[in-house]
Amino acid sequence: MRGQADRAVARGDAVRILPGVVAATSLARDPRTIIRALLLWHRDVVLVGKAALILLGMTPPGSAHPMDLRAINEVEAFSRTRSLVRPGIRVHRWHMPHRFITERERVRLAEPEVSVLILAIQGEWEWVCEALRQRFVTPEGCREARKSLTGRYSRTQVDAALADIALAPWSIPELEMGRILRAVGVTGNKPNHKVRVGDRHYYLDQAFEAETVALEIDGRNVHGTADGYEATMMRSAHLDRHGWKVLHTTPTMIRRNPRFVLDWLASHLHRRHRPKAMFSEPVLRDIMRGLAAA
Repeated sequence: MRGQADRAVARGDAVRILPGVVAATSLARDPRTIIRALLLWHRDVVLVGKAALILLGMTPPGSAHPMDLRAINEVEAFSRTRSLVRPGIRVHRWHMPHRFITERERVRLAEPEVSVLILAIQGEWEWVCEALRQRFVTPEGCREARKSLTGRYSRTQVDAALADIALAPWSIPELEMGRILRAVGVTGNKPNHKVRVGDRHYYLDQAFEAETVALEIDGRNVHGTADGYEATMMRSAHLDRHGWKVLHTTPTMIRRNPRFVLDWLASHLHRRHRPKAMFSEPVLRDIMRGLAAA
């Protein structure tokens, strides 16, 4: 069998994915093949990150299908004794405490909060926001998960990631808005807050209950379609009928004119909830992108 594998590799029909593990060339970059190869290579491997989240049931960003491993280009894992980097594979030498590991069909997976915290530290905010939107994790659970990474990342990195996860954003524009609200000292807001109006329930991007004001960030992908536009208008009408003032903004408005959006919002807030400080637009843009302290 070893001779057959060597000849297949020499002909280009197979690839050595990992030491001692060979796969057909046409399948070598498939994440499912890589996961099987990792388990054959070393049994103590614990999958983390995007692959782990998908195998635990999360639907990837931009996909309508769970278990869609095509959404990832690299499988990340921890091992107690080995580290390795190969095309599509990254294994870190790290001991994951047992209480942060779960098992599905004999595959060891990090708990979702661990993977989300790692992705936040890596700046993969689209995945973090999607995990929060699907209620796959909570900010509180992610805070507990920091104990699984003590010593792997600096305290500054972990604190910064957890502070942004605590904003509970369901999209990157919501994360950017949350960062600048926090930076200027706006208070009284509840992100993605569930409210009941009549016989309906809605989640508001930023809800100010004391003022019954909602700030909604309407992107074109959802609200720009014919059906999305109609649903947005009906939603606003229901909220308005029950006393809510809805301020509609867009990701482009926030990124181009953050001070205007803040001033506009502040004009609808009680004095105690208004910004305590203000920054220039270039500084606000840096804060939104996570390039300046918020």
